[in-house]
Amino acid sequence: MTETLHCEPIKLNLVGLDGNAYSLMGAFQRAARKQGRTPEEIKAVLDDCMSGNYDHLLQTLVLHTR
Repeated sequence: MTETLHCEPIKLNLVGLDGNAYSLMGAFQRAARKQGRTPEEIKAVLDDCMSGNYDHLLQTLVLHTR
């Protein structure tokens, strides 16, 4: 995983969301924007999500949410 610019996870419950990769990343992006993350911080996480397979995407989102 690449290093991201923030260390505080965003509040987002991934349980019950559509499991489509783009849907999950969109939910993360919307929640991160609402919680004041910068575009650079969001991009770093999303780039990390896309740097591997679906399992990597899920692990990355779990790491950056609470």
